[in-house]
Amino acid sequence: MSSALPIAREATAGAAILLAGGALLALTWSYPSGDLSEIGPGLILQLASGLLLLLGGLMLGRGIAGRSDELARAPVLHRWRPFIIPAAMGVFAVLLPWLGLALTAAVSSYVASLASRELSQRERLACALLLAAFVTALFGYGLRLPVAIWPRLGA
Repeated sequence: MSSALPIAREATAGAAILLAGGALLALTWSYPSGDLSEIGPGLILQLASGLLLLLGGLMLGRGIAGRSDELARAPVLHRWRPFIIPAAMGVFAVLLPWLGLALTAAVSSYVASLASRELSQRERLACALLLAAFVTALFGYGLRLPVAIWPRLGA
C-alpha cells in the first residue's frame, strides 16, 4: 500500500509538458536564434519550448488547484505513464550519435511502447523492430538523412 499525494491528471500532464519544454530548451539553447529579419536555426525551436513551458506551467497550476483522488488510487506505474513518451524522445536524442538510426529507433520505440497497457512484451518488441525498420528505410536509405544508420564499430 502506497501513500501518494493526490495529483490531478492535468497536473501530471502539465509536469510532463514542462519536462519536454525544458528539455527542448536545454537542447536548443546554444543554437543561434537570429532575429525576425534573419531567423536562425534555434528561434522556432526556442519559441516552441517557451510555449511548451508556458502551457505546462498553466496545466500544472490548474491541476494542483483542482486536486483529484483518481490518480492517487492508481498503481505507481500508471502515475509515470505521462513521462514515458518524453523519456523516449530523450532516449532517441541521446543515443542517436552512438547507436545510429536503426538501433536508436528500435530502443526509443520500445521505451515509448511502455506507455501502453495493452501490449505484451512480444508485441512491444515486434512493434519496435518494425518501426525501426520503417524509420531506417524511410529516413536513412530513402531520404538519405545525414545521420549514421548503424553504430561505427572500432572507430
